Amino acid sequence: MTAPFAILTRARNLLVFAVTLFLVAGNCACRRGSRGNANANGPSSVSEPGTEQSKREAKALVDQGKELYRNDQDEQAAEVFLQATQLNPDLAEAHLRLGMAYAALDRKVEADESYKKAVELYKKQVQADPKNGENFFYLGQAYSALHQDESAANAFRQATKLKPDDEEAFYQLGKAEIRLAHYPEATSALQKALELKPDYDRATDALEEAQEGAKRVKEGKKHAEEMLKKQQENANANGNANSNTKPAPKRSPSKPW
Repeated sequence: MTAPFAILTRARNLLVFAVTLFLVAGNCACRRGSRGNANANGPSSVSEPGTEQSKREAKALVDQGKELYRNDQDEQAAEVFLQATQLNPDLAEAHLRLGMAYAALDRKVEADESYKKAVELYKKQVQADPKNGENFFYLGQAYSALHQDESAANAFRQATKLKPDDEEAFYQLGKAEIRLAHYPEATSALQKALELKPDYDRATDALEEAQEGAKRVKEGKKHAEEMLKKQQENANANGNANSNTKPAPKRSPSKPW
């Protein structure tokens, strides 16, 4: 091979290699650019529902929502609680709190649906762990929100057995018993709440309500007994009067008057 031809061949090979290297580098740059744009246009990481990370994020959202709810930011609280239920659909407290936020916004239909879901999930939890008093307490709250007072009282009663030093559980039990007109039971529960927390104003007010209800029942029973007694006396008096009246003479069928 002559020297000029060899030089030309070497130069052509170098040119081909350089072009190939340029194309490969450009392709890699395009891929990196695509990934960069994707990250710029969306979140760097999105938790999938049901994962451990999503469960932790859902619990954090519930805590955030509770703070918003306490500050009367009900609309924002509802949005945060809703996000929590989406991240962890099995988080019973998120559904309960969402129902409370909806109720504050007068969105009764959505509130009831959230409460029903909370009942469903808390029932599963108390079945799985029947010694967890906190779950019974929240189950009672969900039942109360749905006006299922008998079920609420049963749940709160179990909560007081498992958490005998929880004045709030006794208070809620007392309120449920008042709604059921079980005034002696309500009085007992509320007295226990005040025994645990003497300056518990809500329990003091509820105790007065229970005692007033018991008084009305007693007075009503007394009035009913007096009315029954008078009716019996009147019936006896009428019977005696009838027995002292001479019977009218009977007309003979064969003789006219």
